[in-house]
Amino acid sequence: MAPLETAIHAVPVRRAAFPRVLMQVTASALLSTALVALPATVSPALFQANAQELPTGGPRDPNAQLLLKADELIYDNDNEVVSAVGNVQLDYDGYNVVADRVSYNQRTRRVMASGNVEILEPDGNRIFADEIDLTDDFGEGFINALRVETPDNTRFAAESAERFAGQKTVFNHGIYTACEPCKENPERPPLWQVKASKVILDGVTKTVTYQNARFELFGLPIAYLPYFSHADPSVKRKSGFLVPRIGQKSDLGWFYRQSYFLVTGDSHDLTFSGTYYEDQGFMGEVEWRQRFDNGAYNIRIAGISQQGQDEFSTAPDLNEVERGMISSEGLFNINSRWVFGWNLMAQTDDTFSNTYDIEDYSNSTYTNDIFLRGIAGKSFFELAGYEYNNQGSNYFIEDEQAFVRPVLDYNLVTTPASLGGELSLDVNVTSLERDVLDTQSLLGGTVINTFGAEGETTRASVDLNWQTTIVTDNGFTITPFLGLRGDVTSVDATGTAGSLAIEQGSTARFMPTVGIEASYPILVRTESSSHVFEPVVQLLLRPDLNETGILPNDDAQSLVFDATTLFSRDKFSGFDRIEGGSRANVGIRYSGIFDNGLSLNGIFGQSFHLGGDNPFDQADLVNVGGASGLDTDRSDYVASLGLTSRFGLGLNAKARFDNSDFDVRRGEARISYGSPNFAISSSYIFIDQQDEIGITDPRQQVLVSGSVKLAEHWRAFGSMSYDIENSTMFLKKAGLSYADECFSLSLAFQETNSRYDTDNANQSISFAIGIRTIGDFQESIDTEDLEDFGRGGFLDNL
Repeated sequence: MAPLETAIHAVPVRRAAFPRVLMQVTASALLSTALVALPATVSPALFQANAQELPTGGPRDPNAQLLLKADELIYDNDNEVVSAVGNVQLDYDGYNVVADRVSYNQRTRRVMASGNVEILEPDGNRIFADEIDLTDDFGEGFINALRVETPDNTRFAAESAERFAGQKTVFNHGIYTACEPCKENPERPPLWQVKASKVILDGVTKTVTYQNARFELFGLPIAYLPYFSHADPSVKRKSGFLVPRIGQKSDLGWFYRQSYFLVTGDSHDLTFSGTYYEDQGFMGEVEWRQRFDNGAYNIRIAGISQQGQDEFSTAPDLNEVERGMISSEGLFNINSRWVFGWNLMAQTDDTFSNTYDIEDYSNSTYTNDIFLRGIAGKSFFELAGYEYNNQGSNYFIEDEQAFVRPVLDYNLVTTPASLGGELSLDVNVTSLERDVLDTQSLLGGTVINTFGAEGETTRASVDLNWQTTIVTDNGFTITPFLGLRGDVTSVDATGTAGSLAIEQGSTARFMPTVGIEASYPILVRTESSSHVFEPVVQLLLRPDLNETGILPNDDAQSLVFDATTLFSRDKFSGFDRIEGGSRANVGIRYSGIFDNGLSLNGIFGQSFHLGGDNPFDQADLVNVGGASGLDTDRSDYVASLGLTSRFGLGLNAKARFDNSDFDVRRGEARISYGSPNFAISSSYIFIDQQDEIGITDPRQQVLVSGSVKLAEHWRAFGSMSYDIENSTMFLKKAGLSYADECFSLSLAFQETNSRYDTDNANQSISFAIGIRTIGDFQESIDTEDLEDFGRGGFLDNL
C-alpha cells in the first residue's frame, strides 16, 4: 500500500449490500460441484440487506446476480462461515471487489475481507485496504489501512476507518489531497495535503469535517486549525462559509470579507456577505439566485453607512453617507429560437459600485439592458433598451450618455426561387434621449464635434438588398447587386458643430444602389507551393444624399478605412450615416500555401469617387469622414498582409498610405510566436495627425507581452505598453506563476502611469492562489497602501 502521504480525499465507503440472488461461481469443476451440493441453508448470497435502506448509489438492478470467482471455496458447518480464498473476485451490479480472502459469518452477519482488498464502485471510486470487517449491508464496521482514489483525481488515506449506521464514516489519522503522487518518488509528500487526527464524512449533511487539522505545503506545516469543514467534493451545492477575503484599498482601509452560502432548495440559494472596512465600517450584501428549466435569474443588494467620508478626496464619495445598490441579471429560453434577458443595476450615487469593488459591477462603465432576441437560420431579431452608466473618475459625464428606448434590429436572409440569388432585409428602429449635450471643443471654445444631441431622436431605417453570383466558363466571378435604403427621422434635440446645426422635425431619406463586383482568380502552382491572385473590381452607382451632416449621428461615429473595409458597399458603420454618390473599389487579393506549413494572405487596393458629392468630404456633426483617406476623389491606398506557420509564428499587418506621397497615415502590426516553453507577442499602432477629428499630434504605441517556462509548472510572464510620442512607459507588468493538477499560484507587480504625467504612477501587487476542491483566493493591493500598513495604519489600530 502506498504511504499515507501520497493519499487523500474523504470519500465515504458505500454500501455494497447484495440481496438474495443466485450465486454463480467459477473456480474449478470440483468447487463448482461442491457449491451446487451445498445445503439450502448455506444460502445463495454472501450479503443480505433491505434494498429500501440503500442510499443513492447502491445496487441499481434488483434482479442483478452475484458473480464470485476464487481459487477455493470453504464452508465451516460448525461456525456457519463460508469463505472464498485465493484471487477472490466479486462482481455485483457495477461493484467489483478483489481480495485474497472473503468470508461471511451467517451468525454475526458480517463480511470480512483481507489481503490486498480493492473495491471499485460504480461511480469510479477505488477503495484500497489491508482488511475490512463490515456488516453485510456495509452500514457499520471497520476498515484497516484505507486508501481511496476518486474519478476526479482526489485521494484520501487513513490508518483505519469506522462506519456507523450506514451514514457516517470516521477516518482516523487521515490525509486528504487533490494532488497526484510523484511518479519518480511516490514516497515524497504531495505538493499540498491536509492531515487531521480525525476526518468525518457525514452522508446526511454531505460534509467533510476535520479535527486538529494541519495544512502542509511541500511536506512542511504552514497552518493549523483545530476544526474546519467543507462540502463533500461530490456535492456541487452545500451551505457553509466561503473562503474569506482580506485586503487593502485606498480610502477604505484594510478589510475583511466573509460570505455564507445557504442552499434554500434544489433550484435556488442565497449568499450573505459582510465586509468590514477599517476606515468606512460594515458593508452588507445579499444575493438570491434561482434556476428554472428554461433559465435563471439573480437579485443582489449591497449597502453601507459610511463612517469616514473625509478619507475621500472627490465627490460623490466625499459627500455620501448612506450608499447602496440593487441589481439583477436574468436569461430565459422562451423556446429553441427565442431568449429573453436583462442586466440591470441601480445605485444611490454614480460611483458606489466602483468605489466598493462590487463584483461584476465595479468597472468604470456599466450598461443596463433588457432584451428579447430570436435567431432562426440566417435571420435575426432583437428588441432591446439600454442605459449607459459611468462610474469612477468619469462619473460627471453620466448625463451625457444616451438612454436608448428601445432599439429594434431585424435581419432576414433568404434565397427565393422566383428571384434567384440572395435577398436580405435589414430593419433598424432606434429611439433615444440625452439630458446633456455631448460635445468636443477646441481650446478657444469652438465646438468641432457633437457626439450626442440634447433631447430626443427617433429613426426608422430599412435596407433591402439582392445579389446573385455568376461564374463564367472562362473563370470570371460576377456578382450583380441591387439595394434600396431609406429612413425616417424625427428630431427634437439641439446641437451644433462649427457652422452646422441639427435639423429639427421629421426628415425622410432614400438611397438606391445599383452595383456589380467582378473578380478573376488566377492559380499559380510551383513544386513547393500554390498561389491564388484575384483582381477585384467593384462598381456602385448611387445618387447624392440630401440632409447629409445635419441629423444626429449616434451609431456611425467610427470610420476606419483599411483593407478590411475596402470592398464594403457602405463604409459608414451603423445607420445614421448613409453613403451616397458613385464609387469604384479596386484591388487584388492574394493567398498562398507552402509545403513547409507557411501560409500567406493579403489585400492591396484603392477606392475612387466617380460622381456626385463625396460623402466622406461632407461635414457632419461628428466629422466622421474627415481625414479618413476617403475624403478625396482618389482614396489613400490600403494594404494588409497575414502570415501563419506550423511553428507557432504569426504576423498580421495593415496600413493606409497617402495617395500622393505614399506616407503612412495609419498602421497596425502584430507579430507573435508561441510554443510550449515560450510565447511572445508585440503590436505597434500608428495614427497620423488628424486635426479634423481632434487628433492634433501623431500617436504611436508599442505593446509587448510574453511568457517563458522556467521549469515544469513554473512560468514567468510580463507585459509593457510604451507611448512613443510622449516617451512614456504607461504600463508595466511582471509576474511569476505556478500551476499543476491540484494547485496554482500567481504573483504579479503592475505599474500604470498617465501618458502625460509620470509623477503619479500607480503601483500594485496582485496574487492569486487556487487549491483544487478547497477554494480560490485572489487580491490586489496598492503598494502605497502596503506602506501605510505599518505606519499609522492597520497595525497601529490593533
